[in-house]
Amino acid sequence: MTIKTKAGDFELVPAQLDQLRGLAHYWPMEVIQDKDTPGRYGLVFQHVDEEEEVHGIKLQMVDAPRQDAITAHGVYRALIAVALPHYLAKQHRGVMVPCAYFKEKQPGLLEAGIALFVGPDPASQRPIPRDGLNFDDRLGEGATQMVLDMISAIARAAEEYRQPPITLIGIDLRPRLQIGSIVIHFVIQGSAVIAAKDLRVEDDPVWEYVVRAGFSSLPYAPMTPTGLLSKFPPDASRI
Repeated sequence: MTIKTKAGDFELVPAQLDQLRGLAHYWPMEVIQDKDTPGRYGLVFQHVDEEEEVHGIKLQMVDAPRQDAITAHGVYRALIAVALPHYLAKQHRGVMVPCAYFKEKQPGLLEAGIALFVGPDPASQRPIPRDGLNFDDRLGEGATQMVLDMISAIARAAEEYRQPPITLIGIDLRPRLQIGSIVIHFVIQGSAVIAAKDLRVEDDPVWEYVVRAGFSSLPYAPMTPTGLLSKFPPDASRI
């Protein structure tokens, strides 16, 4: 499929099975395909019966009036796209899922921010200062460095597009459902960036920033964040 943007045309090609298996190898839960909808996938974040949930790193910004937060949400989605090549340059082998999120707060205010979900590879591990951020203990060896490198990549993207510096009021580990509503445009595994956003919204402005980041094509596998009652449901096929 060809998507036309202001920055040029952009091709989406079906993701290969090996790419999806690479994702499934590192992701903390399952990657599934519903038998009734071939070509569409679920990225599992929750096992309901076992009360298990994937945790992510929430980069929290200050609550803002609704319209300001909606604008910021769009900016964060674009910055994630621009940050992709900077993150890829670090050559991590695990899975990184960077998402813009938003959450309803008190009347008239929204919390808009960025959440990072990782399936780490031990090869990404670096020495962690005693008083520094440490997510390896909870998410696995290598998670901390992957998170720090994505934060740096997003900050660099903001500088390139002359956005005001992003002011964080928290960098915290949270269960997926506590974070809020997430938008998954990309799933990164190793050197592969898989476009995961539903193409029923073809005019999504994020695609323009993908082209501006230097991509002319990406593998495509539409994915929905989902939960399962049990680890191996009979109505879904595991990748």
